[in-house]
Amino acid sequence: MVAALFLSLIQTGCWIRSFDTSARPDLVLITIDSLRADHLELYGHTRPTAPNLLKLGRAGVTFKHAVAAAPWTLPSMASIHTGLPPSRHGATSNQSAIGKQHPAVASLLQASGYQTRAVVSHVFVGSSFGFARGFDDFNERHVQDHSGSSSEVLTQVALESFHAAGDGPTFLWVHYFDPHYSYERHPEYNFATGRTGRFGDSIDFESPNGTEFMGISAAAERYITDVYDEEIAHTDKHVGALIDGVIDAGRDRGVIFVVTADHGEGFLDHSRFGHGRDLYDELIHVPLIIGGDIPRTMWGLSIGSPVETSSIATTLLQFAGVEEHTLRGMNLFDTALSRSSPSYVSSEGSYASGTDQRQVSVERGRWKMIQHLDDGRVELYNRHTDPGEQNNIAGDPKVRHMQADMHAIMDRRFAEILSPETAPETTPNAKTAPAQISKAEREKLKALGYLESEDASDAVD
Repeated sequence: MVAALFLSLIQTGCWIRSFDTSARPDLVLITIDSLRADHLELYGHTRPTAPNLLKLGRAGVTFKHAVAAAPWTLPSMASIHTGLPPSRHGATSNQSAIGKQHPAVASLLQASGYQTRAVVSHVFVGSSFGFARGFDDFNERHVQDHSGSSSEVLTQVALESFHAAGDGPTFLWVHYFDPHYSYERHPEYNFATGRTGRFGDSIDFESPNGTEFMGISAAAERYITDVYDEEIAHTDKHVGALIDGVIDAGRDRGVIFVVTADHGEGFLDHSRFGHGRDLYDELIHVPLIIGGDIPRTMWGLSIGSPVETSSIATTLLQFAGVEEHTLRGMNLFDTALSRSSPSYVSSEGSYASGTDQRQVSVERGRWKMIQHLDDGRVELYNRHTDPGEQNNIAGDPKVRHMQADMHAIMDRRFAEILSPETAPETTPNAKTAPAQISKAEREKLKALGYLESEDASDAVD
């Protein structure tokens, strides 16, 4: 069976090679901004938007229901790097950074002997918000506003950085931005064939939730999602080039690739475009693929159990042989091998301004509950019969016992958030460390719609 799978993978061009199993592997973390899982073939999409991610998944492990820690970049990415939920690491608004008291995966890998290198393209994953900590080389010179495409140059710079590392094990993190709005046409993929008069080759939002697009026609909505798919395909092309380049470097120590997203994107699934506020699946269900030089017995595995992307840091440390650490989170390979699975998964929602529409979600089995912290509203969904989360059955007498069980899980989640060792900085949207944002970065945040003009006086030189 394994031999037949090996032959099949070779024939489909999957990345398979020989390597020194005694050496500590190189680790490559690839994060893609605003990439919702259901727009990938690997997750059921009918369009070939990401053949390279499909190729990686065929010789790797695909987590079919990975849940992001938050529906926007800063808190979600901080959770990926620290293993902590947003309410603990504190990077929960456009004015806050990761608390300096919280160790991040790069620092722990660096202390264990890894060369640590990063190339990022979004201000919210920059040094001002605490992400440079632990990196020997942190390149944020290609941070974007809405316009243009950066995937090609990011791949080039990332490969140059990887090649510049020493002979020892290397951790490389690359954050791609292009699927984030604005959406730019890439006509070579020919997905957006139904162009309407309202939109051209670039589609921008005036607000992060695209309220100006409310009430558009079905044809216009399709055109927006078609251009979004072209952005995914463009990014996937360069992700494939990055993987090829790392493998072609010829290092024989083995390499592990982890690919995920910070959050998804809404296309009127719940009456919004964009991302940031809600905890519905279109915003927190993200791809998660682990591939490269993993055991052959795990090739092609598809894991349906829900997992949190905040477990990525612990998993990377496990690959690196770092056993002694304090990071929260499960080893995702334990889940893949059915040795354990989380009893529930959770996410926290608020928008970048920090206090509006705060939410916490918990999922267990088929059930998902969303608690609104500001007005006390509760939503409950049966995701097996209502995968689009359109029918809120909270308060239905038929599910009162299940609702009570989900409330108990939510209470456990709040107990974790408000545990004594993390007080008083654990309330949602806590500002544990002020972000040191330059005027140039503040202008980028304003261009992205995350800051108002009157906030500009808070910038640092």
